[in-house]
Amino acid sequence: MRHGSFVTMLALALAAVAAGLRAQAGPDTIVQARDETRALRIYSGLMSPFCPGLTVASCPSPGAEEMRQEVRRRLGAGEGEPTIVAALVATYGAEILGAPPANRWGLALWIPPGLALLLGGGALAWWLRRRASAATEHAADPDAPALEIDRALQARLEEELQAFGREV
Repeated sequence: MRHGSFVTMLALALAAVAAGLRAQAGPDTIVQARDETRALRIYSGLMSPFCPGLTVASCPSPGAEEMRQEVRRRLGAGEGEPTIVAALVATYGAEILGAPPANRWGLALWIPPGLALLLGGGALAWWLRRRASAATEHAADPDAPALEIDRALQARLEEELQAFGREV
């Protein structure tokens, strides 16, 4: 499991526990807990522009903390998740998206790895079948050449076995 996904899952679990505890306090805390869960979902799916290779949720940078605060503020103001993500993409670029967007080019990015896996798996299956059928044909052929034994090695083996009192 990747470090980032573990941190994300841990953060979501802690948010769920915190939400359960806050739910006992009243309706305002329920709204806050829901917003915090939505905020975690947003910045767990965005790559940090401040810490390469980390999500906004796991980046310790002050810039990432400002980004998290902005997400919370916007959610508190009633903005929807798609609107917030679109605004962040407009500010920081599409590179912050954790996965390619589901448009023509984004989907095209998923096709080559999938094709490579399918073609590689098919080639491997073909090669294994071919090897298995060749081995089966060779074992079933009575006219196949027998294993050649080096006569000098065979004579030496017989001498050594006779030295120990055994006959071949």
